[in-house]
This record gives sequence, structure tokens and C-alpha cells, in this order.
Amino acid sequence: MNRAVFAGVCCALILGSISHSFAQVTPSSAPKDFVVATVNGQNIMESEISGFYNTLPPQYRQIPYAQIRNQLVERLIDQILVASAAKKQGLDKEPAHQQRLSSIERSLLNEAYMSQIMKAEVTDTKVRDAYLKSIALQPKREEVRARHILVKTKAEAEAIIAQLKKGADFIKLAKEKSTGPSGKNGGDLGFFGPGQMVPPFSKAAFALDKGQITETPVKTQFGFHVIKVEDRRVSGAANFEQASEKIRAEMQEKAFDKAIGKLRSEAKIKMKGGVSKIQPVR
Repeated sequence: MNRAVFAGVCCALILGSISHSFAQVTPSSAPKDFVVATVNGQNIMESEISGFYNTLPPQYRQIPYAQIRNQLVERLIDQILVASAAKKQGLDKEPAHQQRLSSIERSLLNEAYMSQIMKAEVTDTKVRDAYLKSIALQPKREEVRARHILVKTKAEAEAIIAQLKKGADFIKLAKEKSTGPSGKNGGDLGFFGPGQMVPPFSKAAFALDKGQITETPVKTQFGFHVIKVEDRRVSGAANFEQASEKIRAEMQEKAFDKAIGKLRSEAKIKMKGGVSKIQPVR
């Protein structure tokens, strides 16, 4: 990695990303925690270096930890030296610094507290139980994927059925003869369930097996249809892998609202500065 670019990234992390938590997975290549360096009596631990690595932007974390570990040590040494110099100038006593420090601490405590809540309230077992109760038990339904050719008269529809029985291509005929908007797509209507089409059309389509074509024209208020069923399937509940992410997110939101609601109910809150009403928890 270009040293100047890397130094710039690290500088940005020092100035703008101090609030990132180091409570992440330590790179597998990092050994058991130990003192790596000492700067004016202050120890730098291996866990600090691996934690620093975890705060790097994704493109830099693609580089193996061992490959940039030494540069991370150098940057941490720089941090300690700069922080020490700032303290000597009394910058740590500045109101702006104290305010920012307080904000960072509050953010970290929020993260730690809510993380604890989520671990207790949103477990894999609870997510699976919610899936079984709300999704897996939902009724399934049969769907068909059909094509159709829509024409104005029964005679036209009968002539098309005759051509199809002789081996004509359904898609080609639909593009040439269908007056419906799906004609340009070969009459493809996609998958649909019972009740999604007008009754005569739906009844005729669901009476066909995969690959079958209606023997007689099907009349609706739109005209006369020749229908072909391309496929059939049973649809309904999403499988656990498909549904779990959404369920987990919903459970996390409920757990968050519950925790905040409890804290608010136990707190004495007085609004000032023109704010007349506390907004309820969403």
C-alpha cells in the first residue's frame, strides 16, 4: 500500500472515527494479547492493533492483517505522541473537546447497552419460532404461469387453436395476432393465483395441465382467449433463509422500542427551549 495514502487514511480515522468500537473479531493471524511497544511508559497491546485494523475502510481490510500490522503499530505510536502533545497544551481541557468526548462515550455506551438487549431479545431460536408462527403456517396456494392470445371473434380464436394443433408456435402467433398488451411478449402473463384474473379466464387456466392449450376459445369482456399453461407451482410462505433477515430486523426494532419505552417510562423528562411535547416512541 502507498505509504502516503495509508497515512492519510489513518489520519482520517484518528480525527473522524474515534467513536468506532474495537469490539470486533480480531484477525485470525493475531496471536494472544501482549505488549507490542511502549511509548513514554504507555503500552500498546496487540488487541489495540487488531482493533485499529477493524476500523479501516473495507478496501484496506482486504489486505492481510500481517502485511500492514507494522504500519498500524507506527500509526498508533503517532497517535500516542500527538495525544500527549495535545495534553501538554491543555487541549484536553477545552470545552469543545470535553463535549465531544462526552458524546463519544454516550455513543459507545448506547451501543454496548443495546447490543446486550439485542443478544437477549433477538436470538436464533426466537427468530425461527417467529418464522414458524407467522410465515410457515400461512396457507399456500397454487399458481399457474400462462400465455394467451386475445382476439375479437370466436372464429379467429378457433382458427388459432387449429393452427396450434398442427404445430404452430404459440409465441409467434401471439406476437402476430394477439390484440392484448402482452402480445409483444408472446402473450406471457407470468405467474398468477386464483382470483387474479377474470373468472372465466382463471377457471380455464387452472383447468389445464402444464403444456396444455384450451380446446375451445374462452370468452371474457375483453374478447376471446386462447390459453396455454406454461408451468404450475405451489406458492406461499417464503423459506426460512428468505424470511429470517426481515424477521430479525423487525424483532430488533421491537426490542429497541421496548427498551427505549421502558427507560422513558422510568425517567423524569422536562423539555425546554420551546419544545412543548415529547415525541412518542415510534
